[in-house]
Amino acid sequence: MNAAGVLCRVRAIGHDDSLVNAISACQGACEPDRDIDARIALAVFPALRSLTVIAPGVWRQDDGSHVRALLYTATCRAAAMLVPPGYWIEAGPQGTTVVGELGQWTAHHPVEAIALCMAALDARRAELSYAH
Repeated sequence: MNAAGVLCRVRAIGHDDSLVNAISACQGACEPDRDIDARIALAVFPALRSLTVIAPGVWRQDDGSHVRALLYTATCRAAAMLVPPGYWIEAGPQGTTVVGELGQWTAHHPVEAIALCMAALDARRAELSYAH
């Protein structure tokens, strides 16, 4: 892969410090939380930082339209969108696992969607580290 391809991939994956903070927020969560959804969205889509925040997980674009973070911590369907391309999800008694070419990441949490967020964000962090 050429340097431009790697750069694009890194931008699509997220920012390491933001990913670590989002994972930590998930670990401390007792239940789905819109503020954590916003933190996850900012970690995965850093360009959201340039938009105006109008509510937790909701930003206003220059044209007045809104961008909303998915309900990552509330639904597994939304959390699954965080899994890097080419990776897959396995659920079992050991926890929720994201598996891909660089390894596997398992997370445990009473809320299944939050466990999936943690595993997927860990996988993204590994991808980001590998790209550097």
